[in-house]
Amino acid sequence: MKRIVVHMKNGEIAKGYSSDFSPDEPLFHLVSITDPLCMEEIRLDNLKAVFFVKDFNGDFLHVDTHEFGDAPESGAHMMISFFDGEILFATSENIDHDAVGFFIHPIDPEANTESAFVVNSFIHSIEIID
Repeated sequence: MKRIVVHMKNGEIAKGYSSDFSPDEPLFHLVSITDPLCMEEIRLDNLKAVFFVKDFNGDFLHVDTHEFGDAPESGAHMMISFFDGEILFATSENIDHDAVGFFIHPIDPEANTESAFVVNSFIHSIEIID
């Protein structure tokens, strides 16, 4: 099962495990970290993003870098702005505006996020960085 943190469009955050997340399906199931007997159905159209994380707590003292110097050379380097004001600096191999969303990878190798699936309907803008 993958360790994920789900950010909803309404600002709610859910943490748990999923073995059936797929960007090609309209929903997946999340097993809560607070109640392992509780499985919640999560609809992609209600999401901002799904973060695949190393640890549920993360390092609150760590400040993600916004420098692309350490970012992988492959993929587009970008700044993604969401409708809630959050900005992510990431790379992506495949930006698909016609799909529900697409996968990104943080530019900071020390970030707690390994990858994320961002939902197009909650993205305000994408700026490609040369």
